[in-house]
Amino acid sequence: MTKLYLGIDFHKNTSTLCVVDDQGKKLELNTITTSKLVPFLSNRKYEVIGIEASGGTNHVVQKLKDGGHNVRIINSNKFKAVGLGGKKTDDRDAEAIAHILRTNYAPEVFHKSERARNLKSLLVSREQLVRARVNLVNHIRGTLREYGISMPAGMDKFLEHVSASLRLLLNPYIRDILAGMLSQIETLMMQEKMAEAGLEEMTADDERVAKLRTVPGIGNLGSIAIAAVVDDISRFKDAKHFASYIGLVPQEHSSGGKRMLGSITRSGSEIVRRYLIHGARALLLHTKEDCKDYNRLWAMKLKDKAGMNKATVAMAHKLARIAFSILKSNREYTVERPKRVA
Repeated sequence: MTKLYLGIDFHKNTSTLCVVDDQGKKLELNTITTSKLVPFLSNRKYEVIGIEASGGTNHVVQKLKDGGHNVRIINSNKFKAVGLGGKKTDDRDAEAIAHILRTNYAPEVFHKSERARNLKSLLVSREQLVRARVNLVNHIRGTLREYGISMPAGMDKFLEHVSASLRLLLNPYIRDILAGMLSQIETLMMQEKMAEAGLEEMTADDERVAKLRTVPGIGNLGSIAIAAVVDDISRFKDAKHFASYIGLVPQEHSSGGKRMLGSITRSGSEIVRRYLIHGARALLLHTKEDCKDYNRLWAMKLKDKAGMNKATVAMAHKLARIAFSILKSNREYTVERPKRVA
């Protein structure tokens, strides 16, 4: 039987579909409404379906998999669908995806579970709430400073003194606007607590999160972020690949037998990388000389040799490798140096 390969150039409103056979012959090319994509494919059979990664792709892929289809999410960063013949159109992109499926050379993106997507969405929503709150607090501080009213540092001190400081403003319009912003800050803080409570409840019985929290430098939110991004630890070959996935390895520009390393790649999940770097910096700031943890002592020696910033990134890289080891072996963190296996 002839094998059919379907390439989908996925967009918010419409999607372009291209079908080729195992000989590379184009059999079908059409455009349909994205909301009708899953029903349209429900009674059709293909060897592989390829869909380029974008917003909403995971939901559609899950629906297609539930319908019995073999679906691959194409990594848009590694596969630049520039079209065929030097001209980029939706039709040519869909055809290019179909052909790369036929040759079995499609760079894929891991399809995350619904639980992992729920955790990641709630984490990102909390991040947006925090940023909005910080922006409003900074605006109120800056405006009050324009009128000679200085606020003490710290969120707790700000909430303690802000109401009295607002009453010192003579202009009623400015005073009322800032009072409204203060009300928004209180609402945002309440929503932050709701998001954090939801994350705690969703991960209360998650052993992976509990074991990650035993690692110094990986806190509550950091452990949840790692669990949400990793989802299935078996998809990573080793700890080095995991550290590379979250962008904590140096860029490489090597040629002619000469190896050139630069700054870290900063690829992958920004939120996990940021949590690990913040945790690493906290370890370096609060590690004492009589510490028994060999990883922290290694970071302190590196700090004396290379400086605070490089040691922080190096420790974040080590934390990523430790997290991989804990998830892979399903055990808690220990401060003793593990024995080498012959």
